[in-house]
Amino acid sequence: MMNYVLEEVKNSEEKRYGVAFDIGTTTVVGYLWNLSENQMVDMLADTNPQSRFGADVISRINCADRNPENLREMQRLIIRCCNKMLDTFSQNMKVERDWIRKAAVVGNTTMSHLFLGMDPSMLASFPFQPAFKGPIIKTAEEMELHMNDSAEIFVLPNIAGHVGSDIVGVMIASGIKKKQGINLVIDIGTNGEIVLNGKGRILACSTAAGPAFEGARIYRGMRASDGAIERVKIDGGKLGIEVIGGKAPKGICGSGLIDAVAMMLNAGILNSKGNLISKEEALQKGIHNDLINRLRTGVRGNEFILSWRDEGEDIVINQKDIREVQLAKGAIYAGILVLLECLGQEVSKIDEILLAGAFGSYIDVKSALRIGLLPDVNEERIQHIGNAAGTGAGMMLLSEEAKRDAILLAGEVEHIELALQPDFEKQFLTGMYFPQD
Repeated sequence: MMNYVLEEVKNSEEKRYGVAFDIGTTTVVGYLWNLSENQMVDMLADTNPQSRFGADVISRINCADRNPENLREMQRLIIRCCNKMLDTFSQNMKVERDWIRKAAVVGNTTMSHLFLGMDPSMLASFPFQPAFKGPIIKTAEEMELHMNDSAEIFVLPNIAGHVGSDIVGVMIASGIKKKQGINLVIDIGTNGEIVLNGKGRILACSTAAGPAFEGARIYRGMRASDGAIERVKIDGGKLGIEVIGGKAPKGICGSGLIDAVAMMLNAGILNSKGNLISKEEALQKGIHNDLINRLRTGVRGNEFILSWRDEGEDIVINQKDIREVQLAKGAIYAGILVLLECLGQEVSKIDEILLAGAFGSYIDVKSALRIGLLPDVNEERIQHIGNAAGTGAGMMLLSEEAKRDAILLAGEVEHIELALQPDFEKQFLTGMYFPQD
């Protein structure tokens, strides 16, 4: 993905490091780069501590608007999170604070505002006007980051109120502007950002996918960490799971959730409207006994048991969880269709779909297609490109040309405000249904 000529190191004896931060609504990822060798040497991830102010950006914007002290506290929390990573990098890699000379920061527009301590209140209502588009350059001393005091902190430019610098990083890392044909990039996170390139134009939008695919608002949901169910398969009526770390399951993360829903659809446990059937209905349909035994009615309605536990509550998927999946995937799918309409194209014309984001890298493509999260294209046209936002931020550390291109590209992108598109609501409601088998 890196097509840039990296800067020459002027003094090979000088120890120079840089850090790229990808600040997501739910997860923060940091990458330590050895700038003397143009090599990424360590990576850390942590839950965004601002989540105490709400799971989504609107909740946090409203908190900041109600009380300026909330804004200051959210900035303190994210700076503290970044400093914790910087301190860990220093300890793990034996890197002194003064050796860290640069940082590049990406995030959705709200996260960029909160990182800088800028008032995000205008992002909560139309026309969703950001306080800045950027880029913004600060020093580590100004930001109180545990780096060389004079280190440059480069915050990549935003595109619009809810299309942030993270998607600029994705576009730089993927090289989408140079691609031929019709190409789609989807960064699936709490804010599902979508970019469509073709016919000499680049269009982008943001969809309120919510945090379901990152484990939030799911009854037994959790981040992709040890104990999370990350894969679910049903074969011959028998259910099998894979758990991160090979330990006893504690919950289910996004990739496991998508697998589970896809398998339940294939098994007839879930219908196209998203309704979980009862045990009685499963008996009438001739569902395999092992799966029937996993169906029950709990205090939260019908639920499907993924794993029984000797102690504590069983790990289940309930009806509300299914609705959260439908809302998330319906929003993303509708955003894709609206962008295609704006470009005058159809799903069949898509040459390539690139899945970005740490979560996007773990999605099983077959499962994503089965639940209708992605357009119905040949599986071979879909590629994982990893956490491209973080990769793009890393490229800013290594190349001034990449910085210039990021600034130009952010200004070139056509932002499509989905709420103003006449077909969005219709596409969203249609997108909530699951495809018929």
